[in-house]
Amino acid sequence: MLLLPIYDLATRSASGFIIRKILPRSIPPQLIGPSDRRPLVNLPAGDLILGAGHGSPSEFYGHNNELLWDSLHLPNAKGKVVVLVSCETAQELGPALISHGATAFVGYYEDVLWVADAEAWATPWKDKFAEPVMGPIVQSIACLFDGKTVQQAYDLQRSLLQQNLAQETDEFIASLIAWNLDSVRLLGDGSSRIRQTVPANPLFSFIPPPPIILPVGS
Repeated sequence: MLLLPIYDLATRSASGFIIRKILPRSIPPQLIGPSDRRPLVNLPAGDLILGAGHGSPSEFYGHNNELLWDSLHLPNAKGKVVVLVSCETAQELGPALISHGATAFVGYYEDVLWVADAEAWATPWKDKFAEPVMGPIVQSIACLFDGKTVQQAYDLQRSLLQQNLAQETDEFIASLIAWNLDSVRLLGDGSSRIRQTVPANPLFSFIPPPPIILPVGS
């Protein structure tokens, strides 16, 4: 289950990297843009719930800031790994999902911070400013699809963020990388895995998805 709102610059940026790197390896349903609605997100599909969207300590929002879950109204998470690229959800929502039966949760205790280039709104996966933060996030998610454990995915994200931090020459971007490195959390059973999927078609490295054309604010 992938939840990928694309209605503002932040959600376009985060969802765009997932669309480019992760979507070709996932199974339906994939909820992008305005199809991202509460009745659909409780479908018992797959063993991974992956969402990019705005959040708070106890809430996760979908397209156009529609409240999808809070710590008292949760999706069918039993036996699933949950990964949320969303601000603050590791504080209350992540623990609630674990209590509700999720095997593991990866999310962020504070805000997720990065630079998003407004000129890359149609092809956010090409955004070089966002890459130092979003690259490690999507690479860690991809390794789950390779059959790695949640702990290995979490460790990979931290390792790649540390590498980018060491190499970054822009002090502001370096501060954002360090912030996210300190904020990312793993809850639950780190030995959890999802079912391994076939690798993405190599052609996808050369033929990216079409531009995201849904207007901002739709």
